[in-house]
Amino acid sequence: MSRLTALGLSAYEEKAYRGLLGRGPLVARDVSETSGVPMGRVYDVLNGLVARDLVTTRGDDPTRYAAVDPETAADRLLAERTRELDERAARYERLATELGNELTAVPPSGGQFWLAPLGSDAAVSLARSVFGDANETVRSAMGEPYAGAPWERYAPEIGAFDETLPSDHDVRVLIDERVLADAPQEVRERYRDRAGVDVRVTTELTATFDLVDETRAYVHIPHPLDDGERLGAVEVRDDDLLTRLSELYERAWENADSLD
Repeated sequence: MSRLTALGLSAYEEKAYRGLLGRGPLVARDVSETSGVPMGRVYDVLNGLVARDLVTTRGDDPTRYAAVDPETAADRLLAERTRELDERAARYERLATELGNELTAVPPSGGQFWLAPLGSDAAVSLARSVFGDANETVRSAMGEPYAGAPWERYAPEIGAFDETLPSDHDVRVLIDERVLADAPQEVRERYRDRAGVDVRVTTELTATFDLVDETRAYVHIPHPLDDGERLGAVEVRDDDLLTRLSELYERAWENADSLD
């Protein structure tokens, strides 16, 4: 991972920014040719950099783009990451207030724990088992640790989800906006059109959990020593906690934005 991606840029954003450095204002096509960012993505990437004040624009016919100097870019990216960490800390505090007591009170006999690093064979097998056993409904929330990891790392799990779920189930998926931002375009288009699966985008849920048939939940545990990694998942069958999780999910769902 480069320092720019560690500070929050995607791979394409880094390529576009580096492609602009020292070359003066360029039109989008020149940025694509210089940086290697596909022409079909370059406008979205450049507009994202402009929105983050890392790239400036000149003129409008055609628009030309120029990178801010590296020191200014570093300061602005650092400020973004600092704000993001503060927001994450506040979200974790709210989540801990709502769920801390219930999670610690779950009896060991009421569920299981699986070690399942992101994208591992164990994680793929767990996804097939969890969603393959669903009879009617699935409510999934995708936040941490997916939001802190590149899409390629956990893509095998998403593939297992796609292949296992029958199209006649009632499935809702809440995705943290950071996860969606890193998802390939073809994946977003596939979920827009998939029958039986409704996807919405949220900033209210940072945790990851799956509610299956209103009878059990699978709560994902981030790795305490590795940001962007998962330690595993715990199965929960406590009725009171399932109710609280379901209520939390429904509130976030009502406030979320549609994938479109």
